[in-house]
Amino acid sequence: MNRTDKNPGKRYSKWMGQIFVFILVSMSAQGATKWETMDVGPFFSSGIQGAHPVRKAISIKLGDRNQAAVCFDTQTVRMAFGWTGEFLKLPVAREGLEGYPIPKGEIQFSSSDFAGWVLDDKFNVARPPKHEALPKEQANYRGLFLHEKKVVLDYSVGTTRFLELPEFVEIRDNGIFFRTFFTEKIEQACSVLVCDAKEAIVTPMGKMVLLEFEDSADPENYRMIVLGISGNVNSRWKITPDNRVYLSFPQTSYQSQFQIAYSIGPTADTALMQHLLNAKNYLPDLAVYCYGGKNNWPDTITTTGILGQKEQGAYIVDSITLPIENPWNSWLRTSGFDFYSDGRAAICSISGDVWVVKGLNEKLDKLEWQRFATGLYQPLGLRIIDDQVYVLGRDQITRLKDINGDLEADHYENFNSDISISNQYHEFCLNLETDSEGNFYFTKGDSLGSTRIPHHGSLIKISADGSRLESLATGFRAPNGLSVGPNNEITVSDNQGNWVPASRINLIQPGGFYGYVPAAHQLDTPTQYNEPICWIPHEVDNSSGGQIWVQSDTWGELKGQMLHTSYGRSGLFLMLTETINNQMQGGVVRLPLLFASGIMRGRFSPIDGQLYLAGLRVWQSNAARDAAFHRVRYTGGSLYLPVSLNVHSNGVMIRFSDPLDRVFAEDSENFMVEQWNYQWTSEYGSKDYSVKSPQSEGRDEIAITGVRLSEDARSVFLELEGLSPVMQMKIQYSLLAEDGAVVENEIFNTIHSLGATY
Repeated sequence: MNRTDKNPGKRYSKWMGQIFVFILVSMSAQGATKWETMDVGPFFSSGIQGAHPVRKAISIKLGDRNQAAVCFDTQTVRMAFGWTGEFLKLPVAREGLEGYPIPKGEIQFSSSDFAGWVLDDKFNVARPPKHEALPKEQANYRGLFLHEKKVVLDYSVGTTRFLELPEFVEIRDNGIFFRTFFTEKIEQACSVLVCDAKEAIVTPMGKMVLLEFEDSADPENYRMIVLGISGNVNSRWKITPDNRVYLSFPQTSYQSQFQIAYSIGPTADTALMQHLLNAKNYLPDLAVYCYGGKNNWPDTITTTGILGQKEQGAYIVDSITLPIENPWNSWLRTSGFDFYSDGRAAICSISGDVWVVKGLNEKLDKLEWQRFATGLYQPLGLRIIDDQVYVLGRDQITRLKDINGDLEADHYENFNSDISISNQYHEFCLNLETDSEGNFYFTKGDSLGSTRIPHHGSLIKISADGSRLESLATGFRAPNGLSVGPNNEITVSDNQGNWVPASRINLIQPGGFYGYVPAAHQLDTPTQYNEPICWIPHEVDNSSGGQIWVQSDTWGELKGQMLHTSYGRSGLFLMLTETINNQMQGGVVRLPLLFASGIMRGRFSPIDGQLYLAGLRVWQSNAARDAAFHRVRYTGGSLYLPVSLNVHSNGVMIRFSDPLDRVFAEDSENFMVEQWNYQWTSEYGSKDYSVKSPQSEGRDEIAITGVRLSEDARSVFLELEGLSPVMQMKIQYSLLAEDGAVVENEIFNTIHSLGATY
């Protein structure tokens, strides 16, 4: 049956849902971000709203003019839908990070949220909950290969490995979607979900199936799809009672290359489909596409860094100028980085890119930037192991491989994608660190809503080979900070919000609960939490970043210490810690350094031994710029900093990096100490509450009854009246060094236990 569409411009059929037109118009009215003008690459990873929402989606551009696209669901190993027209409309809320993209064009075919492949014709086996992927023994997404603009999907079905290449061409008045498959052999009978045929008349025609969609209430809303199969494999069309169309294959012992075609147009051109099925030479050789191709991003961008001035003090901040102006309008928002063994750095952007920079020498006079990878799902962590780049997105850890050595990633391998996912904005996957055995660690934010999935608000461990995922600790709200120390100790920071009265830095105990009740993952509501190393007031650090352990000899006296970054206040802090009664406690003091963005990731270079810091501006931050990459150099000068803090039953001992002027140091008027507690409730944050009158708001000043300076003039003991454990203490001082330099700052610390009397 052939029938001309009376009005091809209005072929929006109700079976796909006209609601997407309304969504697109509504979102367009809200404007756009810089993301909208960015060339995101041949594919884009995200959640997506389509005929059916997809939580871990890869949208792939198709056609010689990018006039079509498909969406592949990595959780179900399913081609979820295809569309013609422009690519994606990206969300605008929270600088594009809140909400799902939607197709800009017209959806032409779709498949229900079932498994994309089934074994032994088990079409109605229930899929796992939507936050989980299919069992790996049924089907498992392995990654993708990039060959210039072509994207080859790599996955297994049972023990059979498939490669799949989606393509699109226009022939006559029809748009043809092609899915070309290759496998060494089909080891177990299996079936691929081709598309839905709900509300359609389905007519099998040998190697073809005709689908006719007609709305009796709207004759113009009529469409046809002709499905066809070609290649050297036996197959049978199968239609389920609820009109899902499958193609089934028996077990084989030989290489198979075959192709499914979707002819979509104003008429059902069965003759055209028959011609395509007979054109056996058309099938591309997918193996050729798995070894890289010509560069997609051949241009190298050169920038010049800005060196800090020596007058800044012991630490000098250099700016590593980012390639903000680039041919692809790549919106750089630096969210993680690491170093290659030769000193180059790979740095990821939450917009989906990875760039590589060389020239990180003393002068920074010629920084060469190469766009290395694109299309990743909001990456917020990057680690390099044996010169292989691992990137953490919301959907998975991706291992990037440059197969042909052209400085672009050709293989985006799914190293591990077991992390559960919902459609909540706040559940970022953050950081990426490893321990001495090669195991990976990252954190996952909570949804801040009613949706509960297994990994919300958790610290996650991935085995070194990527085969196993486990949750180590829970109760995190927005854990944008993580470190793994020299002895495999793990810290995680969280920032103020519901059930988090102030920012907190935690030393992790396996199985611990760290305060955010909705993410406790316990049968009973917890009534207590694991104590943090310290609390930090909201005005000092409203949004915490990661921690960095100083292991570089280049940093002098601070070697062995821990640093803390503030995304919200664009600052770097030195942590002063001690352990009493098996509980680490301490505080932070801010280093007098300025940064251009909200720093949150830091590493020491293996080449120059200096500290490098990266960050961005998206959610609440005082940052001036969208992104920044800095180097902090130690010059060997005087620090004028406290380097340790010890609590005694009768006061606190502060040791400084440099000798102090004795007259100033032993004058109690040059110190001020106050303390307060917080309330742990479901309210957003907490006010300050008096220690002396727990129900009253406010802070208590602590009387300083004596001050003693050590013989070497570096340690000050403040004798304090009525000292006791407290959630928050502030020690303010204004002193002079022995050489006349001004020494003034504030320490914010927490006391869990008192040490021996001094």
